[in-house]
Amino acid sequence: MKKLLFTLLWLPLLGLGQTILLEEDFEGLTFPSGWTQTTNSLDGGWLLGTNTLLQSQYWSIGAHGRFIATNDDECDCDKTIDYLIMPPFDLTTLTSAVLQFQSYFDAGSLNGGTEVATLEYSLDNGVSWNLLQTIIGTDDGLWDTQTISLNSLVGNVNVLLAFHYFDDNNWLFGWGIDDVLVFELEGTDLELSSHTINSTIDIQTPYVIEGTVTNTGLNIIQSFDASWTIGANVYTTSFNSLSIPSLGTYNFSHPDILTFNASGLQTLEIVISSVNGLINDFNSTNDSISTQIEAVDYSTFGNRDYIYYHASSASPNCPLVLVFHGYSGTAQGIMDYSQFNSLAEEFGFAVCYPQGTLDGSNNTFFNVGYDFQNNQTVDDVAFIEDLVDSLQAMYSLSEQDIFSTGMSNGGDFSYMLACQASETFKAIAPVAGMIMQDIMDNCNPVKEVSILEIHGNQDNVTYWQGDPNNNGGWGAYPSIPNTISFFTDMFGLTELNSNAFPDIDPTDGSSVNSDKHTESGSCTQVWLYSVDGGGHDWPGAYGNMDVSASREAWLFFEQLCVSPLLIEEYNFSQNRQLIRIVDVLGREVTINTILRDQSLFYIYDDGSVERKVIIE
Repeated sequence: MKKLLFTLLWLPLLGLGQTILLEEDFEGLTFPSGWTQTTNSLDGGWLLGTNTLLQSQYWSIGAHGRFIATNDDECDCDKTIDYLIMPPFDLTTLTSAVLQFQSYFDAGSLNGGTEVATLEYSLDNGVSWNLLQTIIGTDDGLWDTQTISLNSLVGNVNVLLAFHYFDDNNWLFGWGIDDVLVFELEGTDLELSSHTINSTIDIQTPYVIEGTVTNTGLNIIQSFDASWTIGANVYTTSFNSLSIPSLGTYNFSHPDILTFNASGLQTLEIVISSVNGLINDFNSTNDSISTQIEAVDYSTFGNRDYIYYHASSASPNCPLVLVFHGYSGTAQGIMDYSQFNSLAEEFGFAVCYPQGTLDGSNNTFFNVGYDFQNNQTVDDVAFIEDLVDSLQAMYSLSEQDIFSTGMSNGGDFSYMLACQASETFKAIAPVAGMIMQDIMDNCNPVKEVSILEIHGNQDNVTYWQGDPNNNGGWGAYPSIPNTISFFTDMFGLTELNSNAFPDIDPTDGSSVNSDKHTESGSCTQVWLYSVDGGGHDWPGAYGNMDVSASREAWLFFEQLCVSPLLIEEYNFSQNRQLIRIVDVLGREVTINTILRDQSLFYIYDDGSVERKVIIE
């Protein structure tokens, strides 16, 4: 492989007077100039993008703008020599040097293999590589700061530094890198490198805020203050009689305990100050870390676990969305990859993630009557109806706007709720779900329940074409098109609008089409998003990246009207005049601000109201 060989100019860090040899944030759309890589992997090795583009089903990545990563979970290919190589350095005139970067690495293990991440160097143009430091994994869902001394390399010319990801010849996870900085140490500078608080925490647990500071200057650190803030509350403590050498670290524990009274989104800011009594140390940009924290309620109802999140932005009487995990999954898992908490904050609703029970194979499930579970008696429908009643009473939630979505088994269960708990649920949005044939045969809902199904036509678990003869062992179930036809016929929906979503990500191997079944005068809708080329996936989290299944589910729920408008009951005036147009929240809109697929109510001077969905 050809490598670009040149010496980077030393540039002063803006406003700091510090000598910078390299600064790279990977915000560009192409591979950084002067950087190279080696790889045996089939996916191209180190790739640029955001967390939604670079993560996969079993390796989620915390958001960090644009960064670079190598993902073994996605390709399950040979990543034993995935080297990300920086441009060469001339260190002959320096007295000290340090490398800092943001790292997302779990050091995960699977099937006897353990992934390894190392920082290595070469003094012979990459012919041979030597270990400089092994990266310790932090399986906490957070990016962390790595600070590595380059003093052992000072005095050398044409120094190559490389990030080396090694997958142990197994199907493992990956490594993300961002904000790489190589600089010369100067003055008094203490960095707040990390803290131990996760981005999602339990409101019922008190937390001790612990962190690590790193001396990124030349002078010994003898003292500093540390404070943390949530809202208007600031808690400060001092640490004295220290002796932190250059590039040394110190782990601190703040005496004030962090507690939460309710779930919601909070911003935690940790700041270090008064380093060696100075008002400002050499580099004040590394003195604080601000973290968005989702405070959630890990709770129980009866003998069953669930996770509840009440958005800080939610108003009284807000909607509730229940999100059900797949077979053998967990409430925590689907909360993490569906990102419904973020949607709840954006749109102002509450969300609950119930935990399934264990079957005879010790796998979690929601009981829809799978053929291999014919001895299961757990009544999940009754449990969920009681849980909803309890949550409504505790948090003053809406009694009408209750919705269900779920992955695979969670989607199957959503269909069951539509048939057997229609008094409770206004709409469902199964993802990769199906309705068991015996549930369909006995489906007689008291109220009509709107449905959005999101399904890949290459799903190798829940077949698009169904399994009427139970060849797969789950039990008999109809095809997805037949399922949609069943409900459109049941609800008398005769109008169809079909569209294709833009193919935003051509690399995901799939595209999405929509079929929306409606009926004039009815609020009930049955939609199908077919993912052409899609598998058993949750679009937006893994698999298809053209749409977000979570966002589409909520947008579907949100646009539904409160109750059917039986237009035929009105005696329309031949000369009636339109008074105004309002959306589902009662906000008046004008003709030139109407959006495609927006549900609107046309109010006339004779007292009549028409609901219309603009499709063009």
